[in-house]
Amino acid sequence: MSAKISPETVSALSSTMLIPLWAKAVEQGRAQPLLRDDEAVRMLDKIDYDFGKFAKVKASQVGCCGRAKLLDDMTRHFIAEHPDAVVVQIGAGLDARYERLGKPRINAWYDLDLPEVIEVRRMLLPESDNHYLGASMFDEAWMNTVAAHGKPVLLVIEGVLMYFEEAQVQDFFKQVARRLPHAQLAFDTIPKAYIGQSKHHDALGRMDKPPEFRWAISGTDDIRRLMPGVEIIEEAGLSSVCKPRYPWLLRLLYATAWGRRKLDMRLMRIQVPSN
Repeated sequence: MSAKISPETVSALSSTMLIPLWAKAVEQGRAQPLLRDDEAVRMLDKIDYDFGKFAKVKASQVGCCGRAKLLDDMTRHFIAEHPDAVVVQIGAGLDARYERLGKPRINAWYDLDLPEVIEVRRMLLPESDNHYLGASMFDEAWMNTVAAHGKPVLLVIEGVLMYFEEAQVQDFFKQVARRLPHAQLAFDTIPKAYIGQSKHHDALGRMDKPPEFRWAISGTDDIRRLMPGVEIIEEAGLSSVCKPRYPWLLRLLYATAWGRRKLDMRLMRIQVPSN
């Protein structure tokens, strides 16, 4: 593709996809990046957009990279445990996790997002040995496709669940337990202090109409309440990898137990019970 694409001509190319892409591309200029992502640099160069608006964004730049690293690690752990796995990245956007992980030779890898987003993704990052699914995460058709493999399943859900109401998140968990019993999920969560505060977010706040944060947790007990019988396999705070790079005030806050409990994003890998 020679001509650059622009959000003005491709409506699905939104800031919510471009912020993490920008964050990972910028990270490649550091001497010791949190993760390696050459595809982010390549894709960024093919987009006609004023990324300069994010120049002063510090916490979210490192936060996007730390979040991706932790979920990359959880995905690696699952694949090491299940070499014949089926992995589905939900809300894939422009994330190149399959490429970052070296195109793992597993049973199947799917990248799922809404059809209009998948169309943009194909323009910038065509499939290789992975497969794209244009569907809502609540559409059971893709779950049937995944279940048909009869293999261990991991759903990776990054930067998605916090934009839904709690009842919708719970319904999704129940749907997964029903259609993909014993599947594992790796995902990020936000603390309850973030609810309704997207306009104050250092990156999302630069959007004209930022999507609102709607679902958050206080801890793993909230996950157990939404999904009785769930097993928490891995859990990590975002500050565990990002704190040295955060602005000084955040470093001070996350140095305290209160700050980590009340303000830190949590990432976890869980196994859902069968319904």
